[in-house]
Amino acid sequence: TGEVTNHGRWFHFESVEQSDDGEYQCRVHNEHGETSHSFTVTVEAAPYWVKEPQNLMYAPRENVRLDCQAEGIPTPTITWTMNGQSLSEVDADQRRSVSGGVLKLLDVEVADTAVYQCEAKNKHGSILLNTYINVVELPAQILTADGLQYRVTEGGDVALQCETFGSPQPHVTWYRTNSYYANKRTDTSGEMWCVRLESEHLYICEMVRYLTITQYNTVLLNYFVMHFCNFFVTFLFTVFHNGTLRVTDVRPKDSGVYSCEVITSLDHAQAEGAISVVGTWSMLRSLETTEFTCHTLISSPLTETHFLPEFIVESREEQHTEEARWRWEELKRVPGDFREVELKLHPFCTYRFRVTAVNDLGRSEASEASDYHDTPPAIPSSSPSNVRSDSSEPGTLVVTWDEMEKRLHNGQGFKYKVWWREAGGHDTRWNSSYVDRPPFSVTGTGTYTPFEIKVQAVNSLGEGPEPEAERGHSGEDVPLEAPGGVDVTVMNSTVRVKWNEAQNVRGLLLGYKVQLQHPSTVRGMKTSEEITGLKLYSVYKLSVTAFNSKGEGPRSKPHGFETPEGAPGPPASLMFESPTDTSLVLFWTPPTETNGVLLGYIVQYQQDRQYSLLPYLLISDPSTTHIELQSLDSSSYYLVNVRARTAAGDGPAVTRRFATLLDGVPPSNISMYLGDTYFNMSWVPGERDRNHGFHIRYLRKAVCWDCYLLAVMVWTGCKTWQDSELVNSTQGFYSLSGLQPGTIYHLQILHQNNTQWERIVQTEGPGTREKKNPNEPSHFPIALFYLNSCFIKLQYAN
Repeated sequence: TGEVTNHGRWFHFESVEQSDDGEYQCRVHNEHGETSHSFTVTVEAAPYWVKEPQNLMYAPRENVRLDCQAEGIPTPTITWTMNGQSLSEVDADQRRSVSGGVLKLLDVEVADTAVYQCEAKNKHGSILLNTYINVVELPAQILTADGLQYRVTEGGDVALQCETFGSPQPHVTWYRTNSYYANKRTDTSGEMWCVRLESEHLYICEMVRYLTITQYNTVLLNYFVMHFCNFFVTFLFTVFHNGTLRVTDVRPKDSGVYSCEVITSLDHAQAEGAISVVGTWSMLRSLETTEFTCHTLISSPLTETHFLPEFIVESREEQHTEEARWRWEELKRVPGDFREVELKLHPFCTYRFRVTAVNDLGRSEASEASDYHDTPPAIPSSSPSNVRSDSSEPGTLVVTWDEMEKRLHNGQGFKYKVWWREAGGHDTRWNSSYVDRPPFSVTGTGTYTPFEIKVQAVNSLGEGPEPEAERGHSGEDVPLEAPGGVDVTVMNSTVRVKWNEAQNVRGLLLGYKVQLQHPSTVRGMKTSEEITGLKLYSVYKLSVTAFNSKGEGPRSKPHGFETPEGAPGPPASLMFESPTDTSLVLFWTPPTETNGVLLGYIVQYQQDRQYSLLPYLLISDPSTTHIELQSLDSSSYYLVNVRARTAAGDGPAVTRRFATLLDGVPPSNISMYLGDTYFNMSWVPGERDRNHGFHIRYLRKAVCWDCYLLAVMVWTGCKTWQDSELVNSTQGFYSLSGLQPGTIYHLQILHQNNTQWERIVQTEGPGTREKKNPNEPSHFPIALFYLNSCFIKLQYAN
């Protein structure tokens, strides 16, 4: 949000925002060099509320949570007080806890009624919130008028109102003609719905209130005492106003026939329904096998099948599985009237079995596990999967695959038989070898030669099924030849490159790389590429390489080309000097990107807030980088455009807003910061003041206490004034260094033999008597002693 003002010397923020936080750099340069200064702007904020607690009323035994959240920079700290007292000074209470901006009160009592203050504070200030917590016990009251009569037509709905008030919230109970109304068709507001009934009855509404339970009381004779107790009601039967009956926590005793009757003054109707409560099946106690072969298990008969739709038979293999990974696996589901089942098992394994019964209400506990059952060995029934080549070195074929689980070995002496032969070769015979595990390597195979490969499972009883052959390759090597036929087409700052498909790649071609300023990668079989962002009026050379997984091949012969001339970029900088109040001297530097042969410059200028540019000034000498504008209005600002030219046209302009400068004077309003051996002095230069050089005069003084009546200031050795180096009025800051600690100095700035500014100040350090504001004038008597025939003069210094 900042803007550059005062001819580029100020960077001004009108209204600082959080986004202005960051690092800033000021850079200046001329024909003799350049320099820069860095500045850090840190934007902070006083605390402000993000979430505020609410003033509420609570009943005894409720829980209270107060959320007080604030933000700011730096992050504010939050503290709590109660009735103006810090919580650390209040008696400790286990029911009260504080975590950051959250205050919790559990199981509140009437004594917890208080004003809680939440304060957020950081170095920029603090904010405070008051929250009122009222814990009250109010007897239950019925707000609805007594004796109301409701009339409703048959088939209509009627709602009896019973508005209540109290703390805690009263519980509403309804009666009809002096009897308790058990149909709980009420909501929490105390409203009872009577739907499609003959409702010419009197309903009475009363409330139950829950107040503090008295554990023990001492009662005087003839006085009244009342005890209250909490209770909780669980409704086993609930009737909804749509005619639905819900029975909760059903038990066998709830089995039976239920009837529903609707009665009016003219007729009645009745319907019946039955509920059967059945339990889940208990655990099956035994499991027997009457016959067992290599692939068959016969289970024992089960006696009860009532309400059993099915059985689940599970197994667990333990011979080839680590104990930590033993899991029961479902093998088969059979209908509830089955007494036996045949299962397919793996050879050369050890199994245990169990059975679970299932009905509509769930699963029973599983039966006890059977004894161990071993299946005999057999030849492998499957082959390894994912057979592939994984060759990485030239002249070597590496065959690998996914290892088979031990339970699929089907016997002892398990191995893998690896087969290979060159694909499409004259020799069609297969080569083979036995290994215990992958991978398997074959040497002397040539570079990226295709092979047919397969892997077969074998154990001591024989070979498994013969697998299908897969295609693989021996290891790759870098491409042997560079792509040929490289050609380019230039289009301004873009070049389109074409080439022929690479030969003798010695591997799987992954793509090409065009080597120019930066390598450009072309994936796949594509044989052309368009490269953008080239500099105009430049000479380039490019080459093309092919690459595979092993790397790049040789580069093609360098192909040279030139980009055409174009319009130049804007001048790199534009500055000014103002020798008089009616003239400006403009200085600029050539464009960073000339894009051709510079032919010169065009300068245009106009008074600010006018709409037409003055006729342009054409500079035909490209080495000329300055021009003087004369006869200007000293009270106006000017907009100035400077652009460069080539044969291809005029480039974009650099634009600045300038004004002539007025005669400057030394500063007269200076702020100071005092150090041990230096004074830091700062001032605000005039916005349009021309730079004015001046010197700061200073004279060192010392304190003498030899006089009896007062402390006097002594000229030390009759020293003369000293001048600082030349200071520019536009720089706005100067540090006067090399001073003595704890010493008083008289400072002056003269202009045309008159005192423009002066100040008497003292450096920090030993001898400093009292800390004073250095920006206020000093008022104390000074006795000046000139030794060695110097006269004595007493004066009052301001």
